[in-house]
Amino acid sequence: MRGKATEVTGLSEIFKVLGDETRTKIIYLLAQQPLCVCDLATILEMTLPAISHHLRLLKALRLVKYEREGKMVYYSLDDEHIMNLIREAQEHFAEER
Repeated sequence: MRGKATEVTGLSEIFKVLGDETRTKIIYLLAQQPLCVCDLATILEMTLPAISHHLRLLKALRLVKYEREGKMVYYSLDDEHIMNLIREAQEHFAEER
């Protein structure tokens, strides 16, 4: 049972992090293409430190990853599982309407 409790805790953390509208917007944007912090800040009309804070939380749960290209750092979804989670949530939301 201990393994299941750990799994539930992990799931709870993921949903808690995704429960923030800004972080959900970031995930949605990164599902379309890799973006740097400055692009996300411009699109979401937020400061660089605020975007960096959200990305740190997403990265800690392996929802996003980053890749360096010279001096630039581009963020993208960590893997296809994240996109599947978003798609499932979108389908669920669409069914409710």
